[in-house]
Amino acid sequence: LWLLAFLGSLGLLIHTYAKCVGLYFQYPHSTQLEEVTASNKTFPAITICNFNPARFSQLSSHDLYWAGEMLGLLDGAGRLLLPESTERSRLEALLRTLDMNEEEKSRPFNLEEFYGRVGHQLDLGEMLVHCMFGDEECNGSDFQTVS
Repeated sequence: LWLLAFLGSLGLLIHTYAKCVGLYFQYPHSTQLEEVTASNKTFPAITICNFNPARFSQLSSHDLYWAGEMLGLLDGAGRLLLPESTERSRLEALLRTLDMNEEEKSRPFNLEEFYGRVGHQLDLGEMLVHCMFGDEECNGSDFQTVS
């Protein structure tokens, strides 16, 4: 009796397994697609990240003196760390003006003001090249800075 129950279960298992394998290799699929266009879309939240913390074009020699090492532009001895580029020639020109007197060197350095002045700004159009949302153009005024 046990043998009959075991063989019956084994036969049912093999039959179900064979049916599943056969169905798997048929690759059946059913796809229904219904496309609906939304008319009143809200402008999405967008994050634009720039790992370059400062615009080279806005750096002064005072900035380079105080923040050059922090930005990875100068080594501990005050030498440039950038490879040959257009930015390097600009920074070399700034380095030549680094011969500040002690009074200039003692002038306080405000890091918050520094990032506000040399940080990337959307309204300047340097980062946002082209933007379309729906049928309308968008620009830097459609974005806000979040810190």
